[in-house]
Amino acid sequence: MESLKVEERERLQRLLTEMNDGQAMVELLRQQLSTLAGSLSELNMTVGALKSLKETPPSTDILVPLGSDTFIPAKLPSVDRVLVGLGADVMVERTAEEAIKILEARIAEVEKVVEQTRAELKKVEERIEAIRPEAEKLLVKAREATGK
Repeated sequence: MESLKVEERERLQRLLTEMNDGQAMVELLRQQLSTLAGSLSELNMTVGALKSLKETPPSTDILVPLGSDTFIPAKLPSVDRVLVGLGADVMVERTAEEAIKILEARIAEVEKVVEQTRAELKKVEERIEAIRPEAEKLLVKAREATGK
């Protein structure tokens, strides 16, 4: 059996490196998609809560979450005005309707990023699958050449 030529060994090494890099990118993109899904879920829940609260009369008894399944009872103030975070610890006061519009715009932005990330993930996965047959062929040839 003939052994791998120098060019074939170099090509195999490049293919394996590209596949490993691609797999790392796939994992990173999947993690990013998971994070984005969490953000979308939170944004949608917030919009839903604001819409519900708009219909709730002031002074209604509510529970305010503190975290770790801990709440304090409170009376709902008027939800005519709400504070919306703009980032970098900057908050602005807006009407509930304006806040909903801001959040819906964020939802649209995140959905756009999700679609871009999915497209990139598909592209990377397709590239890995495109080079896999050649890499496998060279690996088989290398194994046959070493008798393993």
